[in-house]
Amino acid sequence: MRQSRDSRKAYRRNKQQQAVDAKAADEAKYFWQCVDRGGAAPPLAGARELFGQQSTGINFAQYEKIPVTRGKGTPSNKEIAPLQSFRDVNGVPPWLKATLTGKDRLNYETPTPIQKHTIPLALAGHDVVATAQTGSGKTVAFLLPCLTAASAAAKERRKANQKGPATPSTLVLAPTRELATQIAEECAKLCFDAPRQQKNWCVCCYGGANARPQLSFLARGVEVLVATPGRLVDFLERSTQRGPLVDLSNVRFAVLDEADRMLDMGFEPQLKRIVAYLPSSLQRQTLMFSATFSQAVKGVAQTYLDGSRLAEVTVGRVGSSVASISQFLVEAPRSGRKQDKFPLLRDVLVPNEKTIVFVQRKRDTAWVCRELRKKLNVRAEDIHGDRNQSQREAALAAFKAGRCDVLCATDVAARGLDVTDVQHVVQFDLPQDEFDTYVHRIGRTGRAGKTGRATAFFVPGYETNRGNQDLHRDLVRLFKENKQPLPSWFLDTQNPRSAKNNGHVDAKRAGSYGDRGGDRGGNGYADRGGKGGGRGGGRGKGSDGGRGGRGGFDGGRGGGRGKGASPRGGSTLKRGSGAIATSTGKKTTFD
Repeated sequence: MRQSRDSRKAYRRNKQQQAVDAKAADEAKYFWQCVDRGGAAPPLAGARELFGQQSTGINFAQYEKIPVTRGKGTPSNKEIAPLQSFRDVNGVPPWLKATLTGKDRLNYETPTPIQKHTIPLALAGHDVVATAQTGSGKTVAFLLPCLTAASAAAKERRKANQKGPATPSTLVLAPTRELATQIAEECAKLCFDAPRQQKNWCVCCYGGANARPQLSFLARGVEVLVATPGRLVDFLERSTQRGPLVDLSNVRFAVLDEADRMLDMGFEPQLKRIVAYLPSSLQRQTLMFSATFSQAVKGVAQTYLDGSRLAEVTVGRVGSSVASISQFLVEAPRSGRKQDKFPLLRDVLVPNEKTIVFVQRKRDTAWVCRELRKKLNVRAEDIHGDRNQSQREAALAAFKAGRCDVLCATDVAARGLDVTDVQHVVQFDLPQDEFDTYVHRIGRTGRAGKTGRATAFFVPGYETNRGNQDLHRDLVRLFKENKQPLPSWFLDTQNPRSAKNNGHVDAKRAGSYGDRGGDRGGNGYADRGGKGGGRGGGRGKGSDGGRGGRGGFDGGRGGGRGKGASPRGGSTLKRGSGAIATSTGKKTTFD
């Protein structure tokens, strides 16, 4: 019987693989048919559509306050001076400079800090590792040298006949399809006045969408290929009798954008496979951008960049948010249930204010969006992994155009999402994985030196997939760094896991937020104390009375007594070097 089930599963898997292989072969055949027909060009938007709604009100004075440092071994400011104005940039094609500075084009004048330093270093031929927060202008910082290199490559190969695989001269890798499409959109703006040629200037390839349109664009040839790792590996490994669909052997300029996010999303194996198709680091120039500079990111830089000409640029302090964002914390019920947190969302939303609401899970994102529409009559859209690419693009387009005020999103939109004038970011659910995600989320507002507001619903406690207490220490540090006030209730919920010295920490710190009672009107459970003595839980208050929290190791009292309709006793103190205490509903005794 077991063998029969296994054989049926193997048969189904085999059939599925056959279907996948047949589809891949059909798409490869389609690609070569498009090559023979000359390929296709992505639809071109008009000047009014591309440049008609450029952002205004950028606070460049705010940028002047942001510290910028160059790493050890990087040319100094005297050796390669920072770029003070886009009108002063040299070594770029005339059409690119005209698009950057033209009154009826992008009308850029003053570079942001990351642009001031990265552009001159890259144009001078250095590999660059740049660490900067989202919204710092890094897309233009790498696209300007990218397109300069692509323009030179286009001149060299202008007479070449494109009847083979797509052979880009420049490759830009991004972790998500949203970020990839936004980079391609910005590239389309910068290439608007570029000389017309047989090849496409820019093509974007990403998964989750029909491959055929992307293949038809590649079939015409491409100078700048913007891609997500998964889709690019797919195209690279579809080899046919006529050769591969994409050939990276001519790439002379490569960019890894949001490198830390790429690693977080598990793309390192795909990254290694892609780099294997590229020329060596000595034969190409590579730029790497990241919001954080972890050991994993350092490892990637050491592996894929040329250390002999490596330049490092850090804008602001790594891991901190920009000072132009006002941050607020709201105490959420300890239950962590979306139904209990939704009234808080109603209280913080402002009518007609462009707001992004981050939710941890896909189904909860859809639920929040429906509730906003149904109960508050808010124009809301949602983007998450359960929506197909066309639905996500439509939701994002509606938000950008102002047809909806609130965009509910999972972390698929947390990185690289570039929407003009987002005024408010709400973290309905704080991240459970790492603190960097909090920083990346709030970076959706306060972009380009503008001011913004970020609100987070904080659930005290360590309950799995509910409590946010592990973020307490990082939040305190971040708020203090940016001179943001912390609410008194939050300061009371100190972090018990930070208590040390085994019984010699002051009682208040060891007791952590156990010194407080439970939920307001909730079940009244006080939490446990920390290691090292001190009082554990406070008095549990609420409709259920609740039990007192557990005391810490090595002595100290257990929980206070429960109050309410049906008080219950506290729990017994865990073993330690101190006395063993037992907390009851009436009193605390020591054995």
